[in-house]
Amino acid sequence: MILRKPDFYDQFKCIASRCSDTCCVGWEIDIDEATQEVYRKVAGAFGDRLRANIEDGHFKLLPHDRCPFLDKDNLCEVYQHLGEDALCDICTEHPRFVEVYGDIMERGLGLCCEEAARLLLEGEGPLTFTCEECDEPEDELDDDDLDIRDQVLGEREWMFETLADQDTPFAEKLYKVFGYTGENPFAPFESANAMFELLAKLESYGPDWDAALSRIKARIESGEPIVDQGFFTENESARLLTYLIYRHYAKCLFEGREQGKRQFALLFWNLARFFTKELAGSNSAVTPSPRTNTKINAVKILSKQLEYCQEIMEIVEISLDE
Repeated sequence: MILRKPDFYDQFKCIASRCSDTCCVGWEIDIDEATQEVYRKVAGAFGDRLRANIEDGHFKLLPHDRCPFLDKDNLCEVYQHLGEDALCDICTEHPRFVEVYGDIMERGLGLCCEEAARLLLEGEGPLTFTCEECDEPEDELDDDDLDIRDQVLGEREWMFETLADQDTPFAEKLYKVFGYTGENPFAPFESANAMFELLAKLESYGPDWDAALSRIKARIESGEPIVDQGFFTENESARLLTYLIYRHYAKCLFEGREQGKRQFALLFWNLARFFTKELAGSNSAVTPSPRTNTKINAVKILSKQLEYCQEIMEIVEISLDE
């Protein structure tokens, strides 16, 4: 099995209480069966508390969807009492993701995590990927599916190479990969209003997104020109677009919507650059630069809203797959 990872993957380490956010609020936290078995055997008062806060295979969330084992410093009490090995799979792996295409496994870090977003955006030069052998079971694909996979990955590699080409003007790269000329900056939508209408019909992940959407609506209705707010450099933009293609494009092997997956990356980037301040709001990631904070939080909130619900991804991709 070949394991592929982005160039910043191995640099990642959770920044714990230094994070302005937490992975332990706003999500239903499922507990895998092996970890449930461990929790059944934990002795003492903490074991009793563990079992009292598990229901139907997940932790019972407190008000504001807070994990019952998240302390006042936003640190995990399960980790403190029992160690890393006692964490359930989702808590151990998040924000990591994995996809398998036959004898190729691809890993990455979800951009809902501000540290992952920081590592992506602050990387020097084009985004690159490493490959190594790993001892993991393959996903069986027949010869026809392997041929299609290789074609899809070949198309994706061409996109990577095009976006990484330092001798090609950035606008030309956008045209080659996405057919984007900038003549209509909101393409494939007719206008910023049409782009907003798609966002407004999606189920919200929570109050932060509701507030961001209200700010976006107010800016559009103000009549001010909607232009790039100038937060993202060309290198940051190329890395972000490349990474979104890496995470989503190859799934067309199983899900279809090839054009929708390609255009999703463009939509994400356009939203991030046109509405950076509206998306970020007053949130503050832990970086030395307020400007970097703003970029990170814009990417983070978009990722949370768009990338972590299969139904939302389908709605968006279908609307773009025309």
